[in-house]
Amino acid sequence: MTIELETIDVLIILAIFVLTYIGIIHPKIDKTIAAVLGATVATIAILRLKVPDYGHDIAENISEEELIHFQDLKIIALIFGTLLLIEVSQEAGVFHFLSVKILKLTEGDPKKLLRYFGILTLVLSALVNNISAMMIVGSLTLIACERLELNPKPYIVTELSMTTVGGIITLISSVPNIIIAESFGIEFVEFFLIGAPFGILCMVINFMIFERIYKDEFPEVKNPELAKAKVDEFDEWAAVNDKGLFYRSIVVLSLTILAFVFSAQLGLSLALIAVTGGLTLVFISGMKLDLIMSKLDWGLIAFFLGLFVLIATLDAVQILDFIAEWLVSILPENEIAASIILLWFVAFISAIVDNIVVAAAFGPILLEVSLSGGYSPELFAWATIFSANFGGGLTPIGAPSAVVGLSLLYRKTGVKIGWGEFIKTQGIATFVRLILTSGYLWLLSSFVF
Repeated sequence: MTIELETIDVLIILAIFVLTYIGIIHPKIDKTIAAVLGATVATIAILRLKVPDYGHDIAENISEEELIHFQDLKIIALIFGTLLLIEVSQEAGVFHFLSVKILKLTEGDPKKLLRYFGILTLVLSALVNNISAMMIVGSLTLIACERLELNPKPYIVTELSMTTVGGIITLISSVPNIIIAESFGIEFVEFFLIGAPFGILCMVINFMIFERIYKDEFPEVKNPELAKAKVDEFDEWAAVNDKGLFYRSIVVLSLTILAFVFSAQLGLSLALIAVTGGLTLVFISGMKLDLIMSKLDWGLIAFFLGLFVLIATLDAVQILDFIAEWLVSILPENEIAASIILLWFVAFISAIVDNIVVAAAFGPILLEVSLSGGYSPELFAWATIFSANFGGGLTPIGAPSAVVGLSLLYRKTGVKIGWGEFIKTQGIATFVRLILTSGYLWLLSSFVF
C-alpha cells in the first residue's frame, strides 16, 4: 500500500528523528535513553497520523505491530545470543587465558608485543566484538607495558585500529555487519570469503604504518632473559576458577562458530544458532541465569529496539523511499563509481555518527537504491559494510571501541590522545584503508559480482 501523508506529518517524524539523532551523539545524553524516547515519541506521532486505505473510503491508523519487523527481531536475537556466549566464556576465563598465552609468546620483545597483540585484537574482534576485544587486550596491554617499562600509547593506538579491521572479518564481528547482512541476505561463509582476505591485507598495512609512526618507541631489549621472566610472571589460569567450565565453554564456542559457518547447509538462521549456543552454554555452566542476565548489556539491546522502531517510522512516511529516489537520481550509472562514492560518503558520516545508526539508517535505503537503480546489491552492501566499519577510525568518537580504548589509556596512565594526534595516526591508517577499499570494490565488481 502506498502511503501518502501531508507535508506537515512528514516534517514531524523527520524532526523527531533529527532530535533523537542529536541526543544519540550528544556526549552528555545517554544514547539508549535518546533512542528509546525518540522511538516512543515517533510511535505516538505515527499512530496519530492518518494513512489512506485505498480499498475503503475510510482512513485507518498504522498499527504498532507494523513498526517492529521480524528482520529486526532476528538481529536482536543474534546480538542477545552472542552476548550470552561472550559473557559466560569471559566468566570462564577463556579470553584471559588466550591473551596471557599470546603475551608469553612475545617473550617481552616490544615489537613482538605490538604484532602479537595486534593480531589477537583482530581475532577477538572477528570472533567476539570490537568493544570486548579492546577491553580484554587493552587492559592486559597496559599491565604488560607497565611491567616492561614501555610506552603503552603505540600499542593501544594499533589495537584500536585492529578492532576496526577485525570488524570486517566475519558477519558477527560488528553490529553494522549483522544489520547490513540481514538486509541484503549475505550468508556467514560468503561474508568470510570476501571480508577475511581483505582484513588480513589491512592488518599487514596497519603494522607497516604504525611501526613507522612509532619507530622510536620500541627500544632494543638489552636483557632478553629478564624481559621473558617479567611476562612469564603472568598466570594464564588466574581467571579460570573452574577448569571444567573452561573446557566446556571452548567446546560450545567452537561448535557455535562451526554452526555459523554451515548455517546455510543446516537451514538455520544465525540468530537461532546464536541463541541456542548461548543458552546451551548458560545451561552447562551451572551458573544462575539471573546472574548472567544481570551482566548483559541490556542498554545495547534497548538501543537497537528504539533505533529500529525509529527507522520504521521514517519508512512509514516514505522518507527512506524519498532519499533512495534522490540517491538514484544523483549517483552515476557506473556501479563501480557509484559504490566508491557511497563508500567515502558513508565513511565520513560514520566518523561523526555511531556506525550502528549509520548501518540501520542506510541499510534499507541502499538496498532500495541498488534495486531501483539497477546496481549490484552485493556491491552496495559491501561498500556500506566497509565504510561503516572503517569510517569510525577517522575520529575518536566514530567507533565505540575507540572511545573504550582511549578511556582505558587515560584512566590507567593519564595519557590523553587528542583529535589532532588521533587523526595523524588512526586517521592516516583509515584513509589508506579507504583507498585500498576503493580498489577492492573494483576487483569485486569485475570478478565476483
